[in-house]
Amino acid sequence: MYLPIDVDFFGRRSLRIPWIDFAVGLATAFLIGCSNGSQISLLSEPAEAVAPSAVPPAGLEPYGVDGELNESEIRALLYLQFPQSYDAISQRFGFPAYRDSTTDYYKLPNGRWAAIQYAGTTATGLKFSDSGD
Repeated sequence: MYLPIDVDFFGRRSLRIPWIDFAVGLATAFLIGCSNGSQISLLSEPAEAVAPSAVPPAGLEPYGVDGELNESEIRALLYLQFPQSYDAISQRFGFPAYRDSTTDYYKLPNGRWAAIQYAGTTATGLKFSDSGD
């Protein structure tokens, strides 16, 4: 493949790579497009979290008698691979403190929550509540 050689203003010779011109043009167009401030102003507005919290919703009735995880159960939960069956989760960790149609909520010793999310009878993921929850 033959690449053209360019000579710049100072007489330096360099290979001309065709896609570089395109990349520079694209970056320039993006920067010029952002210079009017409309896109930049979107970045400075406060963001709102859209992910559901790992804290049980208010008004949810207690489900299990205990529903709190101990240190060894928390360690096992951290290494859990998903997906898992509901039976495997309930046999390993017992019944949750709270439960709704898609999530089991387990209390942690530090006052936070672990939420195991389900699609039907299959556990699909895990979330922990934040200190602000």
